[in-house]
Parts: sequence; C-alpha cells; structure tokens
Amino acid sequence: MSIFSLFLFPSPPSLFITAMSVLNLLSLTISGYMEMNGKQKQYAKFFYDVGSSKKSKHEESRKMLSRNGMLVFYTPSFVVGLAALAILPRQDLRFSMVQYVLTVHFLKRILEVLFVHKFSGFMMVDAAITIGVSYCVSTATMIYAQYLSQELPEPSVDLKYVGIAVFLIGMTGNFYHHCILSNLRKKGDREYKIPKGGLFDLIICPHYFFEIVGFIGVSCISQTTFTLCFTLGTMFLLMGRSHATREWYCLKFGETFRKDTKAIFPYLF
Repeated sequence: MSIFSLFLFPSPPSLFITAMSVLNLLSLTISGYMEMNGKQKQYAKFFYDVGSSKKSKHEESRKMLSRNGMLVFYTPSFVVGLAALAILPRQDLRFSMVQYVLTVHFLKRILEVLFVHKFSGFMMVDAAITIGVSYCVSTATMIYAQYLSQELPEPSVDLKYVGIAVFLIGMTGNFYHHCILSNLRKKGDREYKIPKGGLFDLIICPHYFFEIVGFIGVSCISQTTFTLCFTLGTMFLLMGRSHATREWYCLKFGETFRKDTKAIFPYLF
C-alpha cells in the first residue's frame, strides 16, 4: 500500500482530470514565481507602481473599480457551487461536504467584497477576467473530480472531519484579518497603512496564510489528487504574492516597516 492510497482516492479514469491536475499546479506555481519576480497581477496595491499614480491612456481605458473586479473573481465560482448543489443533490456525504465548503467559501468572499473591504483603487479588466475564469474552472473541476471519485475505493485514513475543522479555522482567521485591514481606513481614507494586530505582527499577509489553511481543509475533506494540486498551487501563488507585498511595504514605508516581519509563514518566509 502506497503512502498516497492512505490519504488520497485513486486517480479517476479521466484524462481531463489528470491533465487539469498537472496544468493547475504548474500554472499557479509559475504565477507565484512571476509575482515574486516583479510581474504581479495588476490589482489592489500593484495597480500602480510604488510612488506613481499614472498609467498610459491605453491602460487607463482597460481598468475597472477594484470592488467590481473582486466580484468578477468570486461570483462565477459561487454560481458553479450553487449549480452543483441544485443539479447533483443526494450524493455521498464527502461529495456534499466539498460542494458546500466551496460554495460557502466563495459566498464569504462576495460578502466581504460587498460589506467588509474598503477599496481605494482599480484593477485591469484582463486580470479580473483571468483570475475569475481560473477560480471558476478550478472550482468546477474540484467538484467534478469529487463526483468521479464516489465510485472509487475510499482512502485508508478518513480526513473529512479534520478537514471541516481546518477549513473553519482558515475561514475564521481569514475573515478576522480582513476586518483588521478594513478597520485601518476611516471613511474616505484611501491611503495604505502598516497593519497591526493578530498575526500582522509576525507576517504581512496573514489573510493569505489563513486562505491556505482553508484550502488545506478543503483538501482534507476532498482527498482527491486534483484538490491537493490546487491547494499546493494556491500556496505557491500566495507565497509569491505575499513576498511581493512585503517588498512593496519595504519600498513604500522604508525604515518604518519592521524588517523582521515575514511574508506569509511566521518565522519562516
């Protein structure tokens, strides 16, 4: 018995799922590498270069409000989750759990965009569409991979209940640190500030850290190869994005920013 069979379903007999597992992991890892090396997706604080508030006329014509862009990120995936719940009801418990946690995750993100986050800028339309399509396709593929796995032998070690606990920890920690970020700005305030409180005293992106924790929870519930690949890819992407965020704070705030603050993993990275 291999170590993989202890914790993962066998790969379903689907070339599509196999190809998507490899493609998802590679594309997200490459995106993380690009983020780390100065080629960030142009949204939030990376829409403009540090110290600049201008784009070319062509780029200005292709921008959209950050709030609208974030809704483009998450709404299609939420719709996919709702559709799966409506079209594929009464499946086994694990499959239902995967459907519900993915739907709840994206519903939470939409509600945060509408009622928690305080936006001050723009993003490129192509960045919003690219990220939205990526999330949507990945969500649909996670659900499809789980659907195909229902007829396969269960992993020897059942992690779905552990996964629910880990997912809830990730959701709660992510929401808590989003609230800290939101409370940094008063009404009408558009300036970035150095966040403090929670894990912000140790890492600059604790909201990313807890997003990874949340998807580790989803992987434990799912126990499929595709969801594991998506989670690993997401981790590498957010490592790159958090590294770039830390560099951005260093450039913007100089000596005011504590240099011992890590990017995403306390004391490590």
